Amino acid sequence: MRKTPVVMGVLAIIFGGLQVLMTGVGLVTAPFSKQMMGNMGKAFSGLPRREGDPDLAQMFERVGKITEELKLYTYLTGFAMLALSITLIIVGWLLYKRRAQARRFTIAWAGAALAYLPVQLWVQVKIIQPRMTEATKEMMAGMDPSASGFFQAFSGVQGVATVIMYVLAYTPFPILLLCLIGRQSAKNDLAPAV
Repeated sequence: MRKTPVVMGVLAIIFGGLQVLMTGVGLVTAPFSKQMMGNMGKAFSGLPRREGDPDLAQMFERVGKITEELKLYTYLTGFAMLALSITLIIVGWLLYKRRAQARRFTIAWAGAALAYLPVQLWVQVKIIQPRMTEATKEMMAGMDPSASGFFQAFSGVQGVATVIMYVLAYTPFPILLLCLIGRQSAKNDLAPAV
């Protein structure tokens, strides 16, 4: 028997655990996001600023309000990622133990993960980013034209950069799982069904 299921299982447990940690931190800190932004604004309000520079305290206050308004989306996407991550850990354990049902669950998890990615991207690019960009644009209106031009150029590619980042981060592993466990020979690497 090859060690492919064991290696895939260990990787699934590691990746699932890392995502649980990142998502968990995000969900735990979400109720305090407005307060954290307000504290950051207060910290920056004491710093000297040049004429025409945006007021960072106001910017952080505005971002805090928007973060509060978008909290529903933060929770929905966060809990969906948490569920997928915990499921990945379970799938990883089944693969590590070479259980016969691991193949079926692995294919189901990979399909669900790939199907959820467009939903996550849509929420980020169509709901969250436009609101944040709008707030930042308002704050940058009185800035130096060269800095304002840089912001305009950056905000224009932000959606594309987000899509590329998510695709590069979240598609390789489910595709790899599908390729490796989807082979007919993978059945021989798992324990026979009881």
